[in-house]
Amino acid sequence: MNNEILQTISSIFALIGVPATIAGFIYVGRKLQVLDTLAEDMGKVKHNLKVVTDYLTRYHLRFDPGNLKALSPISLTDQGNDFIKELGFDEVFEQNKNDFFNFIDSENPKFKYDVELSAIKSVFSLADRDYMSFLKIYLYNNPSRTINDTAPTLGIYVRDKYLAEHSEIKE
Repeated sequence: MNNEILQTISSIFALIGVPATIAGFIYVGRKLQVLDTLAEDMGKVKHNLKVVTDYLTRYHLRFDPGNLKALSPISLTDQGNDFIKELGFDEVFEQNKNDFFNFIDSENPKFKYDVELSAIKSVFSLADRDYMSFLKIYLYNNPSRTINDTAPTLGIYVRDKYLAEHSEIKE
């Protein structure tokens, strides 16, 4: 009798368990499909955001001609180097170099021009970090300067430091 009851209970669980397991797999499969769709959509968003930031970095930069020489390539003037030191960016950069370099690396630069754009974007991107608070204070106290005309100067500094350590980028 006990064997018969156990067999009946086992049959009931088998009847309920198989459909429940299949339903569980279907449910999980749908969730994974949603995650795949989200990952695909985020890839598109990331690509489009990169296109927009590349455009803005290339065509909407203003820089202080006293800090940068518009030669080929753009380089820091003595005044630009002094500005970086007075601002304290050289020390902040050295203490947080990995953040700037990781940002540039995340953009997979192939050419020096790619490094330049990524270095300038890194300044914009990292501007909200605590270690960059000096920049907000400076910009607040110097209303004639903006992040738009300061980031290129700082970015060229970052570019030069990056290229000095990445000799594999030739052109």
